[in-house]
Amino acid sequence: MTVHPFTRFAVRHKTSRPDLLTALALLALGLVLLGLGVNASSAYPVLIPFSQQQLHWWHTIPLVLACLATCVQSRYPLGVFYAITALFIADMVLGFHLVMLIAWANTAYNAARYAAGSLLRWSLVGFGVMTFGLVYLVSGSVSSATNALLQVVLTAVIAVWWGSEVRRGDESTEAERLKSLAARRQEEHEREQLLRRQRADLASQLHDTISSHLSTIALYTAGALDMSPNAQRDRSVLMEVRRSSLDALTDMRELIDVLRTFANVEAEDTGTAPPLAWQDMLRRLRSAGLELSMTAESERHVQAALTRSDSSASLLLAKVLQEALTNALKHGDGTATMHCEATTEGITCTITNPLAPSVAPDAVAPSQLSGGLGLGAMAGAVHDADGIFSAAATRDGVIRHWTVHIELPFTAPPSPSLPQGATSR
Repeated sequence: MTVHPFTRFAVRHKTSRPDLLTALALLALGLVLLGLGVNASSAYPVLIPFSQQQLHWWHTIPLVLACLATCVQSRYPLGVFYAITALFIADMVLGFHLVMLIAWANTAYNAARYAAGSLLRWSLVGFGVMTFGLVYLVSGSVSSATNALLQVVLTAVIAVWWGSEVRRGDESTEAERLKSLAARRQEEHEREQLLRRQRADLASQLHDTISSHLSTIALYTAGALDMSPNAQRDRSVLMEVRRSSLDALTDMRELIDVLRTFANVEAEDTGTAPPLAWQDMLRRLRSAGLELSMTAESERHVQAALTRSDSSASLLLAKVLQEALTNALKHGDGTATMHCEATTEGITCTITNPLAPSVAPDAVAPSQLSGGLGLGAMAGAVHDADGIFSAAATRDGVIRHWTVHIELPFTAPPSPSLPQGATSR
């Protein structure tokens, strides 16, 4: 499971829909206030030689630009804050209006929630000083400059406090989520450790039980061989050997059933890995060192069979081919030949590879290539699907070859059972 902890950079991946709704709400509120005749504050001078009534609707221009910037405020909180602050200062030239103060308060809240606190605080201090100096230079009145500064500071304090509280709530929620995830991982780890210990105990019991029965068989047979032939005694020894063999077989089956139960539980938790896609499997096998020879016609038959609608037969074919080719890489000399023929009723595949005298230490296929089926499991799965499976070694002079032959009908019975816990040959 991948964890995405909360950081101030995670907001770059947030959707812009909430920002769009916020921008539309600010634009609608600003237009309503302007439509109702709410004018700019008369306490501050207008730097342009026009009356407030003449400049009334000119406040719409910085308002619209601020709303456009608000559409991306969650992705670029500080950048939008600087842009709307610049628009707020430009709007002061037309007069200090409430609509831009509201838009600026929103971006201050957004910056406090998603951006670094120290940089935002110094930016607000600089903006406050700039506001005080600008109003004082234009009006020459300390009271007007102080009044403007108080409005900006109070608005900023409320917006920053609110954004910081929401930010702390987000971080607390994310911390609780990570804590819960860590606890769940620890619980899963402890459960896996418990299963491993139980398997080790069962394996020890299996070893002791079978060893005891085999020791009994060895003692009886050794004693019978050391003594002179006696039909009645030898019959009693054979009966005891048979009883010990049956007891050993029964105990072995019981313990194997228990081990399979653990394997099935684990498979339910982790799920069975699906086979790789055909082209992906070929690419990985060839990159791992397998030189596979196959005609274009054979590859076309395999592709057609794997893309058929009856997914059970296609899945089984993919698993068997993946395991057979992986075995050719692991146990062969790095070369293999595959020939496939398909009809409307089924597909036949033959995979042949020379057997290496010994498997080199580095001749190991990547773990993700294995299909998870051994020879017995492959044969059982193909037979359950009403197919034919054979695997045998042949000798051609001094070279031994391993040949896997598969005949799989397309009208296979639904959901053939794939043995769990099987291992590769």
